[in-house]
Amino acid sequence: MTRSPSADVDALPPPPPETFRKRLTYWQYRLVWGIAARMPQRLAWKLPRWLGRLFHSMASGRQEQQVRRNLARVAGHPPAPELDALVREAYAEYGRYWLDSFRLHRMDPEEVLSRTTGDGLENLQYLTDIGGGIVATCHLGSWDVGAYFCHLNNWPLTVVAEVLEPRRLFDRFLALRRDIGLEVVPLVPGGDMVTRLEEHVRAGRIATLLADRDLTKKGPVVEFFGEPCRLPPGPAALARRTGKPVSAGAFLATPDGWHADVRAPVDISHLSVDEGTQVVAHELEKLIGAYPAQWHVFVRNWLADREPDHPAVAGS
Repeated sequence: MTRSPSADVDALPPPPPETFRKRLTYWQYRLVWGIAARMPQRLAWKLPRWLGRLFHSMASGRQEQQVRRNLARVAGHPPAPELDALVREAYAEYGRYWLDSFRLHRMDPEEVLSRTTGDGLENLQYLTDIGGGIVATCHLGSWDVGAYFCHLNNWPLTVVAEVLEPRRLFDRFLALRRDIGLEVVPLVPGGDMVTRLEEHVRAGRIATLLADRDLTKKGPVVEFFGEPCRLPPGPAALARRTGKPVSAGAFLATPDGWHADVRAPVDISHLSVDEGTQVVAHELEKLIGAYPAQWHVFVRNWLADREPDHPAVAGS
């Protein structure tokens, strides 16, 4: 089979020369990474509160207003005082996400297992037992630790990773994911991601895709928390190709550990990609709506914000 040059992480084209800004970004990440990885565990549990206040204080007015609009939608438009508290909590949870990501390569596997509770973990075992499947996840909780938890339980995950710049930063994240036993498929413009994921699913693996934010502005328009929104077609397209079911799942942070929430698999292989994406959207709504403070989408996501002139917005 002839593949696009971007079909495998080891065959990505060389990156462009690094600018000074990219080098600075890389070393800023490395500095924070090193500090976070070496701090005592007791401090690591408490630090996100402080980080959240810092993130919140440094946020631009435009970003904070976007976070408010996003969280108002997923939390059912609560009264202003409740929404204010939710926004502050969201920034704290975002700090926890980054701290978990930076500490992942130093986490003790037994501690991850002992500090994790779960609902629906049998659904991941079911996907493994039937010879592969699909998990639609979202920017919710600490999904990097969730992938590690799955590896520790012998649930064979393949994840999708957006190719970041500077490339050295992407390479570092890639090495981290490979070190914990994950297979990685790159997400790049013009790449054949779905074809590569199909191969992995047919080989018995569980393909995991972030499905709550469309990066292309070409995804199907579906109803998401009562408003038109573009979402990625990947889970539905993969289900049609493989005939495998889709579970929605997330890995949430708790004060001293984590909690997995995996919904029962649904068969959308007989649906069109648009119809299947709508089913996935409703499954994700149940997860995000249960844990809105841990939803880390701080950018424009709905058509009303991204494409206000779209006919679906006028008709909604």
